Amino acid sequence: MSKDKTVASDVLLTTENRIGLLTLNRPEKLNAIRLQTYNDIIYALKTADDSSECNCIVITGAGGKFTAGNDLADLVGDRAGKVMEAVQSLFDAVTTLKKPLIAAVEGVAVGIGTTFLLHCDLAVASTDTRFRLPFVNLGVCPEGGSSALLPRTAGVKAANELLLTGRFFSADEALKFGLVNTITEKGCSLSKAMEYALSIAEQPPAAVLATKSILRRHQRLDIPQIVYDELELFLKLTLSAETQVRIKKYR
Repeated sequence: MSKDKTVASDVLLTTENRIGLLTLNRPEKLNAIRLQTYNDIIYALKTADDSSECNCIVITGAGGKFTAGNDLADLVGDRAGKVMEAVQSLFDAVTTLKKPLIAAVEGVAVGIGTTFLLHCDLAVASTDTRFRLPFVNLGVCPEGGSSALLPRTAGVKAANELLLTGRFFSADEALKFGLVNTITEKGCSLSKAMEYALSIAEQPPAAVLATKSILRRHQRLDIPQIVYDELELFLKLTLSAETQVRIKKYR
């Protein structure tokens, strides 16, 4: 029952019982993801994926919140291009993970906090979680492969509604739309996610890796290319004067 900890600027990684736990650690900012956070998540994911001490990975957020999405301060001015590169690198890392990834979601899951769930093998949300895909509200377009994955997961009409209105939706709706596997009471999503992870971590590692690999192989979507196409349009929209005004309004 060894417990190892890696501390980066914005992410904590601990390993115990063959489970790697990544914690987004900017609670004062609702765990909003800035450029540094992207780099830290990528580093932590790769560290856990390459570790012989880890069979399954769980990601959560500190302070009872998952993430409020992109830190909008990074989308103002000339930093947006670097952010788009970091987003691409994150989803490249996630889509090539060998080990199962489970999300434990509390409080808020906004923007990439929701699209990221489309790439997780399992996800758990607490009853208080509010989800949102506010891309149009900010004057941009979907990211993270959500333009392809959300219609496949939630259905075309639901995806259209969520992406074209950018409205908040509940944990019950997230369950109905296939974004999460189950809902827990407030404060209990991590314990349920760890329960799932322990069940997976106890299985023969080679069988788990083979099962995830074959499941991914038959999805038949070129996710890296889809993410690239989305981000190319996202960046173009971000640099427009209208979008810059909207981003500053929501900061």
